[in-house]
Amino acid sequence: MRAPEVNLSELSLHPRRVVEQLEGSPSRSVRIRRREKDKPDLVLVTADRAEQAAAGFSATVTLLVELMRRSNETAALAAEALPAAFPWARYLSADEVRTFAGELAETLERAESLGNPAPFATLVATWKQTAEAHADPELAEILRRNDHNGQTSGRLSQ
Repeated sequence: MRAPEVNLSELSLHPRRVVEQLEGSPSRSVRIRRREKDKPDLVLVTADRAEQAAAGFSATVTLLVELMRRSNETAALAAEALPAAFPWARYLSADEVRTFAGELAETLERAESLGNPAPFATLVATWKQTAEAHADPELAEILRRNDHNGQTSGRLSQ
């Protein structure tokens, strides 16, 4: 379900038309395109849809974290399922995937409590870089060599 898209100038010139698009959209949102290449697009969303999304995210994070805390089996299942959400995680070792799963749950909980997804995005980017290094034979050899020398855990630093 893609949100309708309008230019930023259309929002300023025809705000009622844009609001009508917003209200008629199944996603209850409109993507506002910006012409400046260095500035990201914006999303205009109804307050009720934003509150629903936040509540759904919060409940999902709480459920995941509690399940992982209460059961080692659930934590292991989460680690096994992780590559379905992040296919590049298949380049990580089994230990790294378990570590990533644990860090992911903790980071999601903390990020949700702040109402800020940046820590989640940073964690995922760091683990993805590690997976990319493992996928590259030359970089993977450097990681293996350093790991054998006790210099690193294999994960790239943030």
